[in-house]
Amino acid sequence: MIRFHRKPAPTFEAPTSTLLCQARDCSNYNAVACAYRDRRGRVCQGQFCPRHSESVAGATYCRRHAGTMRALGGGGQERFGLPDVNDRGPSLVNWIANDLDETVRNLLTSVARADERVLFDREVTLAIGPDRRTRWERSWKLVESTGVVIKVTVHVDEESDPLVTVRVGSEMAAEGVPPWIERRRRGEQVSPANDEEERRAFYRFLEENITAAVHVVRVAKPTWV
Repeated sequence: MIRFHRKPAPTFEAPTSTLLCQARDCSNYNAVACAYRDRRGRVCQGQFCPRHSESVAGATYCRRHAGTMRALGGGGQERFGLPDVNDRGPSLVNWIANDLDETVRNLLTSVARADERVLFDREVTLAIGPDRRTRWERSWKLVESTGVVIKVTVHVDEESDPLVTVRVGSEMAAEGVPPWIERRRRGEQVSPANDEEERRAFYRFLEENITAAVHVVRVAKPTWV
């Protein structure tokens, strides 16, 4: 009697990377190249270990480009294509908008009238400003049956990255470069406590100016809304 023996299935091991992680003070040699490729076909040159990279939809990215992919979502990627590899606008807008989201929604809800409701963007979109410059933005709106009553927008112009602008209606309410980005550009480092305090001060500056501008719109009803 002839006996047949099934040949064991081959086993494969994932290749082990020998790339040095590019994160500051990291000595791990298991880095993976960032998968980001922009609309012009240029690729990110970053390579980071699992601790300093992030996965989005099964692909590995550096933290900045992971933020870009999340900011645009699937719909945004299809409509606009992926931003230039060095464009931090979408991820920066999304970061700032996420941190302001609860404050702005509560603010608009607090001034809403009975027939008004609050709408808000979940993803960053590409828009063209009055000066015909393109910008990445996210917004919140107080609307009624006839249209938008109050609109709050966070945006970063493609040509002015990393300057963050907040508008209420068509008027600028606040503008500034986030302190953590300004420090990085200068090569400065601060203690975690100082970093946290500077971040709180920056967001307090934005929130106070947004609140003041919204109250002006609600009370004075200016013509520029």
